[in-house]
Amino acid sequence: MDSSKVSLAEFSYGAGHIDPVKAVHPGLVYETFAEDYINMLCSMGYDNATLRRILGVNSTCPTGVQTTPKDLNYPSMTRRITTNGSVIATFSEKFTRRVTNVGLENTTYKVTTSKSPDYNISVKPDILTFGPLNERKSFEVIISGKTNGWKMVSAELEWSDGVHRVRSPIVLYPDSL
Repeated sequence: MDSSKVSLAEFSYGAGHIDPVKAVHPGLVYETFAEDYINMLCSMGYDNATLRRILGVNSTCPTGVQTTPKDLNYPSMTRRITTNGSVIATFSEKFTRRVTNVGLENTTYKVTTSKSPDYNISVKPDILTFGPLNERKSFEVIISGKTNGWKMVSAELEWSDGVHRVRSPIVLYPDSL
């Protein structure tokens, strides 16, 4: 997956290498519920009839909910950067995610992010403290910077409690790709 040889290699391997032994006890999970998918499909322009055909249940698009596909509570975070034909594009994207602790009770996860002169990543809060199992916490990720209008921004964040490591890839790609 060498991006210097294949420009879209970042999209070829998902969230990362899977270790089947560790996957049984992941620590944190990004739970996604039916309403999350409904909101995503509605944000993509699907009407109620199509939504019902896809889901097989009597669902309707919620009123007043403004989401985009990037808001789906999924470990990876991706967004197209609008360049307006410019060679250098500035960007600032916010992602909100929710994780559920399925690892250890009374544990604390600290975040680390990749570093680059091309972007800055801030995560708030940058420490998640959990009490009981199945407790949920939300966090916000903002990535901003500048990129060549023909190049993807590939970044990542990782939550760790010293036992578990939970990685999320972040990819921003220009509309010229």
